[in-house]
Amino acid sequence: MLLSSRRAQLDYHGALANGLPIGSGEIESAHRYVAQQRLKRPGAWWRVEHAEHMLALRIVRINGDWEAYWRNLRRKHVAANDNTSKTPQNRAA
Repeated sequence: MLLSSRRAQLDYHGALANGLPIGSGEIESAHRYVAQQRLKRPGAWWRVEHAEHMLALRIVRINGDWEAYWRNLRRKHVAANDNTSKTPQNRAA
C-alpha cells in the first residue's frame, strides 16, 4: 500500500492539536507500563492465550472503558480478547 493512500493518518498537526502522540516513544513507554509491568513479575509465567486476555482487560481499563466493557459483556457474553474464529474449522486429530 502506498503511503500517499494514508495521508489522513499522517495529519501530525491535527494529532498534536488533539493531544495525541505522534511518535513511537509514548507507544514504547506504554508497552512497558501495560504489558511488561504485569507479565514480568517475579515468579510469574503465562500461557499465551491467558496473557492476551489479561492484556486486553488492562487496555480496556487504561482507556477508561472498564464499566462500558462489563456492561457490554453482560449483554453479549464474550471474552475480553475474543479472537476465536466464527467459522467452523476442520482440525486434524
